[in-house]
Amino acid sequence: MSRITSRPTTGSLNPFGSTVAYAGQAYGPIPANAIAPTTGTGTLQAGAVSYVGQKFDTSDGRVLTFVQNGAVALIAGVLVQASAEVTAFQKLAVPTPTTAVPASAGTYQVLVTNGSTVLKSNQFQQGYAIVSAGTGIGQTLKIASHSNAANAGTITLNLEDPIQTTLDNTSKISLIANPYVGVVVNPTTHTSAPVGVSLYPIAASTAATYDGTSGALTVNGVAQYGMIVTNGPTSCLIDTVTNVGYPLGASTAVTGALAVATLTNSPQVGVSLQTLTSGQNGLVYLQL
Repeated sequence: MSRITSRPTTGSLNPFGSTVAYAGQAYGPIPANAIAPTTGTGTLQAGAVSYVGQKFDTSDGRVLTFVQNGAVALIAGVLVQASAEVTAFQKLAVPTPTTAVPASAGTYQVLVTNGSTVLKSNQFQQGYAIVSAGTGIGQTLKIASHSNAANAGTITLNLEDPIQTTLDNTSKISLIANPYVGVVVNPTTHTSAPVGVSLYPIAASTAATYDGTSGALTVNGVAQYGMIVTNGPTSCLIDTVTNVGYPLGASTAVTGALAVATLTNSPQVGVSLQTLTSGQNGLVYLQL
């Protein structure tokens, strides 16, 4: 189930104990319950997905967050965002609970009726089931795993957290990806929210393949994991010349870059710690 953790006391930036190149990286299967891959960058950690989102402190005051990279390799010092929002799996109906799956308070499973888009097996693993309307509204339930589902099929959600208020057929559930699973370089037109800045290069993950009708897994992929900076001083690519002490937000002109924050298109994610030069990397203080 979801864990409240105490951050580690001391350790290196390599949490996996490897001496190979890119030792701060790990790899594992996509989805997490698939057969472990034989190749990847870093150290094989088959269960690494369960630690995605966990935060670590450094001795100089930075906060690092463990992430799964998306399908494009990351270089050091670029702004990254969560994977793009998928609206097809939001506000889904809960069918009338059954004896086997009553969706009652204290249980860890609920049935949901899929819409018109095929749901891939464990597509939202480690993400969240949000009760967005109806009975039980307001609950945030972490997803341990879920079944695949064809159009209008029934989804079985297995939860890490117990249901708090019994659900019924008035309840609506939205499936939302974990913001630290499948991170991508922040685009100029955001499709989700910025979540941090890459600390070092992270290899690209290789997507799994699925049956196009049922959503069942056909060939597992390879997930690549590493650390990003989410709070404190770090180097990031800069879009425009910026004075020291200015608020910074995502650039709307250069992917992965920061620019002066605006209230509409690029709300503040940090502050400049030096006079920044366009096209170069500079020191910023992240506030994510």
